[in-house]
Amino acid sequence: MAVERVFLLLVVLASIPLAAKGQTCPDGYSYNAGLCYRWTETLSFALDAIDDCASDGATLALPRSQGEHDYLTSLVSETILIGVTDIFNEGTWEYSDGTPIGAFNKFLPDADYPNTAQIDCVVMSKDHAYMWKPSSCSQQQYGYVCQKDADTGIPPLVCPDGYSYNAGLCYRWTETLSSPLDAIDDCASDGSTLALPRSQGEHDYLAGLVSETILIGVTDIFQEGTWEYSDGTPIGAFNKFLPHAADADYPNTAQIDCVVMSKDHAYMWKPSSCSQQQYGYVCQQDADMTQFPQLECPAGYTGVSGTKCYRVVTTVDSAVTALAECQNEGADAVLPTSDLEHYYLKSLGLGTHWIGITDAEPHATEGNWVYITTGLPPLGAFNRWGSTANTDALDCVTMDSTEAFQWAPTNCLDNHACVCQKDPPDQCPPLVAPENGAVSGSSLPGAVATFSCDVGYNMHGASTTTCQADLTWSNTNYPTCIIAQCPPLSTVPHGSLSPVSHPYVYQDEVLFSCDTGYNIAGVSSITCQADGLWSDLMPTCNIVQCPLVTVQLPVILSSGGSPYSYQDEVTFTCADGYAMDGAASATCQASGTWSDEVPTCNDIDACLATPCDAQATCEDNPAPALDATCECNTGYTGDGLADGNGCSAVQCPALTDPANGAVSGTNFYGDVATFTCDPGYNLVGGSTRTCQADTTWSGSSPTCTAVQCPALTAPANGAVSGTNSYEDVATFTCDPGYNLVGGSTRTCQADTTWSGSSPTCTAVQCPALTAPANGAVSGTNFYGDVATFTCDPGYGLVGGSTRTCQADTTWSGSSPTCTAVQCPTLTAPANGAVSGTNFYGDVATFTCDAGYNLVGGSTRTCQADTTWSGSSPTCTDIDACLANPCHAQATCRDNPAPALDAACQCNTGYTGDGQADGTGCSDIDACLANPCHAQATCRDNPAPALDAACQCNTGYTGDGQADGTGCSDIDACLANPCHAQATCRDNPAPALDAACQCNTGYTGDGQADGTGCSVTSECIPNPCQYGGTCSELSPSGYTCRCRSGYIGDNCQIGCNIKYHKFPVDQFGIHNGKCYWFSRKSDRRKYKSAQTFCSSNHGGRLVIIKDKNKQSFLESKIKMFQIGSISKWIGLNDRGREKNFKWSDDSAFDASVYHNWRNIPTGRHKNRDCTAISKARDSKWVLLNCNKIGQAFICELGTPFI
Repeated sequence: MAVERVFLLLVVLASIPLAAKGQTCPDGYSYNAGLCYRWTETLSFALDAIDDCASDGATLALPRSQGEHDYLTSLVSETILIGVTDIFNEGTWEYSDGTPIGAFNKFLPDADYPNTAQIDCVVMSKDHAYMWKPSSCSQQQYGYVCQKDADTGIPPLVCPDGYSYNAGLCYRWTETLSSPLDAIDDCASDGSTLALPRSQGEHDYLAGLVSETILIGVTDIFQEGTWEYSDGTPIGAFNKFLPHAADADYPNTAQIDCVVMSKDHAYMWKPSSCSQQQYGYVCQQDADMTQFPQLECPAGYTGVSGTKCYRVVTTVDSAVTALAECQNEGADAVLPTSDLEHYYLKSLGLGTHWIGITDAEPHATEGNWVYITTGLPPLGAFNRWGSTANTDALDCVTMDSTEAFQWAPTNCLDNHACVCQKDPPDQCPPLVAPENGAVSGSSLPGAVATFSCDVGYNMHGASTTTCQADLTWSNTNYPTCIIAQCPPLSTVPHGSLSPVSHPYVYQDEVLFSCDTGYNIAGVSSITCQADGLWSDLMPTCNIVQCPLVTVQLPVILSSGGSPYSYQDEVTFTCADGYAMDGAASATCQASGTWSDEVPTCNDIDACLATPCDAQATCEDNPAPALDATCECNTGYTGDGLADGNGCSAVQCPALTDPANGAVSGTNFYGDVATFTCDPGYNLVGGSTRTCQADTTWSGSSPTCTAVQCPALTAPANGAVSGTNSYEDVATFTCDPGYNLVGGSTRTCQADTTWSGSSPTCTAVQCPALTAPANGAVSGTNFYGDVATFTCDPGYGLVGGSTRTCQADTTWSGSSPTCTAVQCPTLTAPANGAVSGTNFYGDVATFTCDAGYNLVGGSTRTCQADTTWSGSSPTCTDIDACLANPCHAQATCRDNPAPALDAACQCNTGYTGDGQADGTGCSDIDACLANPCHAQATCRDNPAPALDAACQCNTGYTGDGQADGTGCSDIDACLANPCHAQATCRDNPAPALDAACQCNTGYTGDGQADGTGCSVTSECIPNPCQYGGTCSELSPSGYTCRCRSGYIGDNCQIGCNIKYHKFPVDQFGIHNGKCYWFSRKSDRRKYKSAQTFCSSNHGGRLVIIKDKNKQSFLESKIKMFQIGSISKWIGLNDRGREKNFKWSDDSAFDASVYHNWRNIPTGRHKNRDCTAISKARDSKWVLLNCNKIGQAFICELGTPFI
């Protein structure tokens, strides 16, 4: 309702102080500035007052401006309760509808009303001149005022959800603090910009909307120090920057590129950082003018409630000619007198065009702008002046599309389009179509308007109303469209449905499913249709059946019978003499199959009971017999039965022992006799014989022979003697000088092995030798071994170097000794010293005096050969410059030892301490002395130079010096660049050229070296109709380049001629047919777009069945600059889900052509209509047909009449 209230306020301000036509209040309410008020003197508690207001759709009064506050003051005579509270957040006051307190409030000073947790309401206190005073909600009673929006007839869809409306614009305030880049991205995500206040009214609305400092769309990031709007348009005559006297509060620097409306400075504009702070912000976009109620206007004119009637004239011409064209049809050049009219004109999408304002005689005097037709200055303070400065040559005014349609002084001889304006005829207030419906018919007196509902909606209320002579409607109880409902659905036995909630409404889909073991019979889903009936009958759930079970003997089916249903069970048995292999039962499953296969019945094998002797073979007797036959195996005799005499083995004769051996084992069939020999004898022949079935033994008996041991090997340095037969003894001995280790004899044993193990002969051993001091001894100490003596490095050997171990365990000779060596004394280096002793291994250390650096090794070592390692170092003065202590542009000079530093001096042309780690050396910037003129660029000449070069900026001439000729604007007209019949106007610097304009009666580019100015031209007057561009041909003739939607030699054939009902000339021609493209502001829901196309010369929403047509549409979308929003095309599946049809009722075939981003294969409830996407590279997307209006494209017939 906020949209309606603000729109109503706009209309009131632009016309009359009383309620405008169609703006009404209920009985008992009074009207003021778009709002209705009811004062109740009866004292009530806060909750009772809120309930009373809510009972007729109102709230407690919410004074948001001084005007609303003053009206409440005039309405009442007592203290009243108002809709302000801190009950939701203690200490934070807000309106009771949840919106914050903005810049306007009338609270008493804090000291006059101590706020506590029990004080949550606010009154306008009669005792305090109706200032706002916190008070208890429950302990006192008050009179109160209920407030509601006046009925303006304005639909709520002029702004997107979350936006509020004001004077042609939509605003969304975000309290969350964000960086400027995040705020810009957030606004851009729904097609908005940061708020761009271009007038006092827009600025005041923003100040009243918010309660904190907010970021707005003003920046100098593109050109430091030059503020402009963030859409690139310049700041016009209106701005609210803090005065320069307050510069101390916001010093502008290269780091300060954003602007806030500062709460601390009464919402004046204050520069601020873009990167170091976060802000709340307001997003802004143009209101959707297509959603405003349309005025009944003369033929060819359009307008909305609160504006005049307008006709767009696309032919470009001078201001005088354009005014004459409007006056010839009884109209005026457009006279915008309010922000709403301004934004409606902008929404026509015309581009730069004339408006009826001038400061030329006889209408006015220079600089005093008036309306051409009335001679009166613009209404009140309303104006939309941009940044263009006025001059004597600029006596007319355009709405300049390059500056957001702000007003721009313009040369009256320039050529532009124009808009003609007429007052709308007397008529009843525009009617608003009911939600999900439409209204048709005229609003003129005597006309009957008819309401209708969309498919799937039923009307409640009267379907017609008549415009009466007093310009009111006969029936103001307008109907509503209630969505069609389908009857409730009963439960499905053995099944379920989803969703189960009632009521079911138009296009609701119900899905059916069956319980386990049941199959659906009928459709799986039904849809609620527009007539309130279901699309099909409810299905049923039938129990699953399994196939007939068939068996053959010996399998017997012992239970169950056909037909078999889910969970039925059958059992199986076998005939006598048979056993079952498989399941004894099977169950009918939900899949319609049996849980188990039919089993098999196999003959029972009597042998499994082991009726036969272990040495008999069993053979089963076939069913129905239950016994078996037993037969003794080979080598056995008897009846073979386990419970009879069984089977006994046959017997072989006894065997004889071999000489020096024996035989063991019994002699029954199958028994094995084993032969062995006495110790010391080996078996020759088989070791066993087996008793066979014929009572004979297998093979023949073996014999026994004596064993022999292997020959023994003599030990190293020894010998062995003796023979190797069984029980022989071998004797071991050692050579002289060796001792026997181990037994001296071994005996040959019965197993052909020798007893014990062979001994060894080891040499005798001398005692271990001791190493000499500072030396070592190496070698072993066995008989004949040689020990070797050595000395450590730096020591010499005194005595023999070896000794030998002798047979008597003594060493030959005696042990030597080791004595140390010494190096010569070292000399200290000049300016240095050496320390340390000079024995072998000693280290001498060299050092230098202070200020000197050691060159060479710092140590030398006394070596084993009595020489020192390396060579002695020297001491040299330390050069401090080697450490680069000076800046690159400084000279370094070492200070002599013992000093350790250096002196640094900056080179010519540089200044500083010269230190690398100090201030260094920097080029002396000669520009700091400002040697150049204000319009010259100073460039410091690099060191060693000490001066600067001054060069005048582009468009200026001179030596550039501040104390020289300086810089002056180059007057391009001095070079006579224009034709003799043209007026030359120098373009101010930095431009280097001049503007040449042919004098009245002449045409051409006016240039002396161009086409000049000629009296006659085949293109004057322009033979190309409807805004076509004329180009002359050489040597004669001309050609016309027609605007989109026009053809013919003179562009005389055009879609706009035949299809003149369309409100704006945005046509294209493809393959001989006309296509109309709606403006960005002309957004409609899908059905409304369909109706619009068909009601204008029988068109329809465009059908796209090939790539060429898609490419044509994309090129025109770009030309008409409507690419930033989605565009409806004639493809939807509203009749039946996923059954897409074109607007000519032909079926959609994706194999022929499609441009879907993702082909819709699944369910997409509520998204049934197709659009060319605004953000998906012109791909097709599905959108909700009814939620948001979109642009659209109509497909028409040929342009030929």
